[in-house]
Amino acid sequence: MKIYVQTLPKSTANLLEEIKCLPEISRFYLTGGTALSLQLGHRESEDLDFFSYLNFKSEIIQQSLLKVCPIDSVQIERGTLNVFLKGVKLQFLHYPYSLLEEFVPWNNLQLSSVIDIACTKLITISARGSKKDFVDLYTILKKFTLENLFQKLDEKYKDVHYNHIHILKSLVYFDDADGQPTPRMHVDFDWELVKQDITKKVKIFSIKYLT
Repeated sequence: MKIYVQTLPKSTANLLEEIKCLPEISRFYLTGGTALSLQLGHRESEDLDFFSYLNFKSEIIQQSLLKVCPIDSVQIERGTLNVFLKGVKLQFLHYPYSLLEEFVPWNNLQLSSVIDIACTKLITISARGSKKDFVDLYTILKKFTLENLFQKLDEKYKDVHYNHIHILKSLVYFDDADGQPTPRMHVDFDWELVKQDITKKVKIFSIKYLT
């Protein structure tokens, strides 16, 4: 699989090189917008989201990161560690959901697959969709149909039972995203076209799903 390393800002790429060989990092996989951009090449993404099936101790992760550089800021919640290193935001999250597909290996790291990220992206948008989330969804929908995504969503989160109707409504609510800055794109981009395309696909799927 081609990896689009040019979607990483220099600060993020440099930091990844410094932390990728830390033993504590090996138990996590890289996911979220950055892992998606590395695989699809559509936009720049700087944050690093590391997920793990297993519980972890935030203190141990912090101690490991301190071997690389001072930590700018720390926020700890149950199962979550958020830090800033050299101006880059890193999240470490306990995420006890199975992966639908194998990891994508890259540069001594493991990336979650596009379909796994797509399922998580639906949940993210249903809570509060940012412009970059909709840009990601628009790009994902060039590879997968909404029917594919909802089938995989139910498979990945089989014990959760997310409300499909609520998610569908969220996919066409752009009011908050309209006022947000556009991410730095690596492909031709038109925000109005993004909204029109997603809305059209949601409408077609909803007619089929609700009838």
